[in-house]
Amino acid sequence: MNEGSSAAPRSASMPAERMRVFFALWPDAATAAALHARGRTLRAECGGRLMRRETVHMTLAFLGDVPASWLAVLEEVAGALHAERFVLELDRVGGWHGHRVLWAGCETVPAALQALAAELGARLHAAGFELEARAFNPHVTLVRNALRSPRQAETPLLRWPVASFVLVASERSADGAHYRVLERWSLGEGGAAPVRSRGPN
Repeated sequence: MNEGSSAAPRSASMPAERMRVFFALWPDAATAAALHARGRTLRAECGGRLMRRETVHMTLAFLGDVPASWLAVLEEVAGALHAERFVLELDRVGGWHGHRVLWAGCETVPAALQALAAELGARLHAAGFELEARAFNPHVTLVRNALRSPRQAETPLLRWPVASFVLVASERSADGAHYRVLERWSLGEGGAAPVRSRGPN
C-alpha cells in the first residue's frame, strides 16, 4: 500500500473514531496464489520479507486515516463510478526505494485501469479528499526489506481478470498490518455502472 497524506474533506467535523482505508484491486484466490508464488521467487533471489498471500493487492487510491463516519461518502463516490472490466497482464518485476520494495507490474497498463483510477481520483477530489500528488503507478508489492533488486525485469506473463474493486481497512496488530475488505463494487460490461455488493471478500 502506498503511504501518503491523510484524506480530509474540507467541511467535515472530526469525530474520534478513525479508520485507515484505501481503494484497491483485490485478486481472486487463484491470482493471489500465483502472485504469492512470484513473491516467493523474488524473495529467494533477493531476500527480504514476503507479503502474506491474503494481503496481496493493487492500490488504486490511498486515503489514510479518516473518521469512520466518512465511509458513507466513500461508498457513495465508489458507487457512482462507470468503469469496464479488464485483464491485467503482469509481466514485469522491479524494486523501489533502494530495492527495499519488490513489486510486480505491467509493461502496458490497460486503458480501463487508467480510466478507473483517474475517475476514482477525480471523484474523491471533488468530494473533498486529499490524495497523493504523484501519478498513478500500478503495481503489486510482493516483498519488503529486500537485500537487492531482481536481476531480470521481465517475468512470465500472469493474467489477472479484474471484475471488481474494493474499499479496504488496514488494521494494525502485534504481528503487523491486516487488511479487511469493507465493500466491493463490480465493474460493468462495456462501461455499465458498477453494481455494489456487500461482503468481506
